[in-house]
Amino acid sequence: MAMYDMEMVLAWAKVFPENADMGDPKGNNAARAVAAKGGQFIVNAYFTDEAQVEKLLSEGLQAEVNGHPRIISGDETYGIGKFMKLKRLINDVKTFTDRHGKEFTRDFGGAPNVVDLRDGVENKRRWSFADDGPLGNGTKARVQFEVYVNGSGVRLVNIGVLDLVEYTSNEQVDSWAVGV
Repeated sequence: MAMYDMEMVLAWAKVFPENADMGDPKGNNAARAVAAKGGQFIVNAYFTDEAQVEKLLSEGLQAEVNGHPRIISGDETYGIGKFMKLKRLINDVKTFTDRHGKEFTRDFGGAPNVVDLRDGVENKRRWSFADDGPLGNGTKARVQFEVYVNGSGVRLVNIGVLDLVEYTSNEQVDSWAVGV
């Protein structure tokens, strides 16, 4: 697995247990799939430099997965207008067998770590949804994610908030901004 740490601009951040995307068992196919898996944490993470995209692609990130582009054109007011959906399942337990034939499990799910870096790394603290609130569209952050399975899988790991844009409940929803 390759780990990446990039400065990005966030949109539609559902990265806390309080605002996770739980899907809808009666919704469309995508919403039913999310509900069947127990929900997910998800964010549209906008690149801030074309070099970030080039680095990922040159190091093996698959440009398309299941016929869908990995790098999506979106709102040009965020970063360079290109983003990647970063997700993490709420429950994602996998069973493996080690080289001695012994089975073991590993949970790749759970909420990503979200920390406040606005006062510098030396003064970082855990983000509190109750005290600090959700992350609004346009929030700048250091985002850590891993790429696995020969570039076809991407998993959100950590978010460090650099510059918060306050969340407003009337943020406009564009058709490409939501979904799985």
